[in-house]
Amino acid sequence: MVYQFLDPLSRVIAPMSDGLLRRALLAFGVEERSITLAGINIHYYYRSNSAPADRSVARQRLSVAKRLLLRQRPAERLTPILLIHGLGDNALTWAAVIELLAAGRDVFAIDLPGYGLSGFPHGEHHMVLSQICLVLEQFLAEVIGKPTLVVGNSLGAWLAVKVAQHVPELVGELVLVNAGGAYLDGLASWESFRQVVGVADLKTTRQAIRQVLGFVPAALVYVGQRGIQERFQRQVVRSFVEYADERDFLKPEELQALAVPVSLVWGRNDQFLPHGSFEFFKQNLPDAPLLAIRNCGHLPQRERPALLARFVDARAERLDPR
Repeated sequence: MVYQFLDPLSRVIAPMSDGLLRRALLAFGVEERSITLAGINIHYYYRSNSAPADRSVARQRLSVAKRLLLRQRPAERLTPILLIHGLGDNALTWAAVIELLAAGRDVFAIDLPGYGLSGFPHGEHHMVLSQICLVLEQFLAEVIGKPTLVVGNSLGAWLAVKVAQHVPELVGELVLVNAGGAYLDGLASWESFRQVVGVADLKTTRQAIRQVLGFVPAALVYVGQRGIQERFQRQVVRSFVEYADERDFLKPEELQALAVPVSLVWGRNDQFLPHGSFEFFKQNLPDAPLLAIRNCGHLPQRERPALLARFVDARAERLDPR
């Protein structure tokens, strides 16, 4: 088959793509930083509210009225934004969104423990949900230090809800992007997801890619298959799926009891999460503003970054002091 000739390329396409995204972020003035939290070296990307205006793609696209409005507000008072990636991903998934967000506010994109350039506790290769939440809570308290708009995709959204339960005073609002963690029928409803994420063979890997993305040409599926398979076969992913505890899944009463505002973003072509996930969040957060994106899959930050950035900007502005 002709696609067999693409297999060697598929091993390097994912790391090469990450490298290009990282270089682009740094070229636009985004900083790389790290901090030790809970004994773990945590890596993150940071765009300062004082980043040069002429190096921001987003600022060039702002209307004159919006530029004047941002200048009239003290930058240090504007609501910061924290971006949390999902399972098997890393902070670079937000690269396009970071540059499309309006300049003038702090933006943080974190590599979760064991992902990207973040480490694990010494001698460990697995962290349960509560341990990861503790790292995020410390990040909000020690690095950002004030109420933040927290945007999470998939696992990142699941974590964001848990963090908002524990430290609502540090969360101004949640934006849940194709959120994972819906209880549904318990672990049984996640069995098909566990099998796909296991990517035991390349056929399953190609199935996972098609389920994640709203639309992807066949050639790109084959080009990316090895890199995606290697990401999901990493110990951090396999351990999280293997040790998932039914008690950690989000229950209806947990969503209904959230003390912070919540918004939903959903790529309507998402086939990656268990069936019923979208309905679960919509039903239990009936007053949440919703951005439902057609022809988009599980990763709106990669597939529709401009649309997502505009929505996040609008939510952040509602939190800014008037």
